[in-house]
Amino acid sequence: MRIKKFRGKTIVEALGKVKAEFGEDAVILSSEKIKEKGETFYEVTAAVEEKEVEIRRNKEVLKTGSTEGIDREIKEEIKEIKQMLRELLEPRINNTKYIKLVENGVPPWIAKKILDAGKEVADYIETQIRKKGGVPNSKCRIFVGDSGSGKTTSVFKLAVWYKMNKNAKVMVLSFDNYKIGAKFQSERMADLLELDFANVDVQDFKEIIPVFANYDYILVDTPGLDKRFIVEDLEELFLTYPSVRFQWVVKATEHYSYLLKLWENIKRLPVESIFLTFTDKVKNSLPLLWLLEDEVPPVTFISTGERLPEDITKVAEEDLIKFFLRGIETN
Repeated sequence: MRIKKFRGKTIVEALGKVKAEFGEDAVILSSEKIKEKGETFYEVTAAVEEKEVEIRRNKEVLKTGSTEGIDREIKEEIKEIKQMLRELLEPRINNTKYIKLVENGVPPWIAKKILDAGKEVADYIETQIRKKGGVPNSKCRIFVGDSGSGKTTSVFKLAVWYKMNKNAKVMVLSFDNYKIGAKFQSERMADLLELDFANVDVQDFKEIIPVFANYDYILVDTPGLDKRFIVEDLEELFLTYPSVRFQWVVKATEHYSYLLKLWENIKRLPVESIFLTFTDKVKNSLPLLWLLEDEVPPVTFISTGERLPEDITKVAEEDLIKFFLRGIETN
């Protein structure tokens, strides 16, 4: 079988060249639109059985009485085939590495970035983490995330952490007036942990702002985002109190495809950091490498268990590197 690439400024022109040289029996293997030196071309890869090529060649010989053009064409074809083999061989090597990364849990587009950068996974992890750096601890933070991600527990864990490690005065607010028993549960936790607490409606947020001056930190719990509590409500809070920031609570065991859809929904908010929960359930951290994307906020706190308030860690770069390497150590 003879294989050759044909180019044209339009797809019709490229296909015309295929037909002119290979005839009606040509098989189209692939086609793509490419840019080269500022110009756009359509490139079609076609194939035809050698028998059909010989028939066409014989016709040309009968017309011209010479084989010189055929010899030159054969040399060009051999050169082209060698180039195609070189192009095919290298991606095949890379694809083996790519498949291995994906099999071990690395998100596909991250695996491609790792290969394109020519890095090992561990080097990629360390580079991305150090690039992100840290973030300040904003005074007023609103915790957002999906239902079941651990927002309420995370709010109280962090409140106690500030109280114990920073000797800070902390107030916890809750907008969760939807879930049955949520108010009672939060009031009981605040009482046990000796924290100031108030359950308010989103519309009442503006009225309670003057009280913030009496506290070092204000941490706000919210219900899961759904039809009753939407991103527009959060945007309204930001307009009411521009210094507020958002902390995204991410459940480490949730699939990245779902979490990335949620991120698309909330990324227009001033989300300054991520609180990563359920990390004690994670044996392989490689599926979480999407958290190292440039546009995704850095992870600042992780929940390492269910105990309150003990199981919380403010992560340094070294802690995160160790956490993400967990995938490499187990594969």
